[in-house]
Amino acid sequence: MSIALFSQNQWILRAAAVLAVLVAIAASVLIRHQLVVERLAHSDDRAQVAQEYSRITSARVVENAEFVDLMQRRLDRIDQRLDKIDEEVATVVAAGDKHSQADAPTVVDLKLRGLAAS
Repeated sequence: MSIALFSQNQWILRAAAVLAVLVAIAASVLIRHQLVVERLAHSDDRAQVAQEYSRITSARVVENAEFVDLMQRRLDRIDQRLDKIDEEVATVVAAGDKHSQADAPTVVDLKLRGLAAS
């Protein structure tokens, strides 16, 4: 190319121009090939990520269903215990209390009894 700049020969100038065009075409073909290769690699990566995400999502759905089932069973057991407590309270209330609130000892009375006992 540098020879063509200083040369006044038309054939050398034409050959340099043709050579420059061929080099430009080759460079554009190489760049296009590289872009195609990179796009294919990127699309493969995206497909792999999508499959992995789908697998993780499926696992999360299963874990969530198991968690909901476990919590529902725990709530059912708590409800059963509360029903038992309600029955016991109802039994105690039905039996009646021996003492009225006026007869019940106060905290001060209990402390005095504790001091007298010691």
